[in-house]
Amino acid sequence: MTRTLSNRACDQCHNLKEKCRRPDATTPCERCERLNQNCQTARNRAKAGRKPRGSKRLSYKLPTSSLSSDFNSLVTINTASSPHTPYPHFYRPLNDGLGSNPVLFPDLDQWERHFLNLMKDIVAPSPLDKYLIGPSFHESHHRSFVQNMLRPAPVLKNAAVACAAVLFGDQYAQYTKTSIEVGHRRAALAVSELRSLKISEEQDLITALVLGVAMVTFAMHVADGQPFIISHYTLVLVKPVYSSLLAMDPSIMDFLMCLVSTETFECLLRSEIPTLRIHEHDRRNVVDRYLGLTSSLFAHLYDICEVSNMLRETGGLESMKIDQRVKDIQESLNQWQPSPPPDFLERFTQAEVFGMLAQAKVLRLAALLIVHRLYHPFGQCDREGLILSRAITMEFDTVFQFVGHSMPCTALAYLVACFEITGVEARAAAIDKSQHFVTFSRQSQVRFRKSLLSVWNAKDLGNQIYWFDLGHYIQRTSSGSTQG
Repeated sequence: MTRTLSNRACDQCHNLKEKCRRPDATTPCERCERLNQNCQTARNRAKAGRKPRGSKRLSYKLPTSSLSSDFNSLVTINTASSPHTPYPHFYRPLNDGLGSNPVLFPDLDQWERHFLNLMKDIVAPSPLDKYLIGPSFHESHHRSFVQNMLRPAPVLKNAAVACAAVLFGDQYAQYTKTSIEVGHRRAALAVSELRSLKISEEQDLITALVLGVAMVTFAMHVADGQPFIISHYTLVLVKPVYSSLLAMDPSIMDFLMCLVSTETFECLLRSEIPTLRIHEHDRRNVVDRYLGLTSSLFAHLYDICEVSNMLRETGGLESMKIDQRVKDIQESLNQWQPSPPPDFLERFTQAEVFGMLAQAKVLRLAALLIVHRLYHPFGQCDREGLILSRAITMEFDTVFQFVGHSMPCTALAYLVACFEITGVEARAAAIDKSQHFVTFSRQSQVRFRKSLLSVWNAKDLGNQIYWFDLGHYIQRTSSGSTQG
């Protein structure tokens, strides 16, 4: 029987860009009926025409100060070689703005002030935005970055300067050399402050998390950075007071999850046990600024790390207990679904909803693929591995075509999928696409390629590699993380 389409797709099909087949708006569509999902069309109608594109200046106000007489000189940036530069708003006095307040920042040199001013005054999108799941978080994230610089305690100042320096140095070539010098100098001071920090009150906890995230950010933008060590140290520091985080502003948990994801993704590759197991119910019905709807999945990723560590320690000798544990994890992953808050579709744009659902999908599929390789070494049961691998890479392609950029915090998922690829041309294509899918920093792209090539080389040599063996092959090549 031929079925006609209703005027509007249901919300589920609309978000997933699927064809919505139903005879009228009051009848569930074929897809929702087949999957036993709630079929409704409750979203607001979009205005006709394309949405305006381009830069948008952030709307909130921040304090500025008059310049001291010692810092009135201008630094002229030579633009003769690049007359069509895309960032003319950068060409301003080095000392114009927040960073020049001598009371707040008495010991900054001119370049340090310049990087802080750029970060405060940058229009959206800015270098900070690449961490975020969608533009709905741009303004609040930028505001929190600047407000942390304004806190009475000076402990975050060094971290803010280090981050601002490497973020602009990673994005714009004219800042690269100076940003490394400034960044390393200030990062060394910030790490020293992190090591001496003691948590005795709520503000200390917030400071530890923000400082830890800032230093992880710095470490992932420089050669020989150690984001895994920094995230692990910070999580050990806050673990005794983790329960108090659950009663605080939910956005504070986003900073914790940034550290948890950095550590967990690396632990998955090393078959080590993460510091914290985030209970699934602690992250239900929330939208994380970095992880979208996926933060509740990390309870299961922790379990994978734990059982992988057991297998590594026993040399792969499975007991009935371990075997049952792996089956339980696999079943939990098969049943896991993202749990959006009730106002999810109203709060976020169509592109953001699409990206968050895709992010959750690829990380869940990557977890299933890891479990598959706990059972079967590379070279055995490859058909099942390739099915999961292709499902992951197809999702990356679809998201990139639809929204024009990749999903944050999914580099590990792409790496896991690429481990399965064979053939010179297919591998070359995967490496080429990685520049679109691994976007956290240039250093994260370097580490990604080194890790991938080390596993491909080991496979080609005929080594029998289970997942829990991977640490032997990639730990020496990857001093950083696959967060990007």
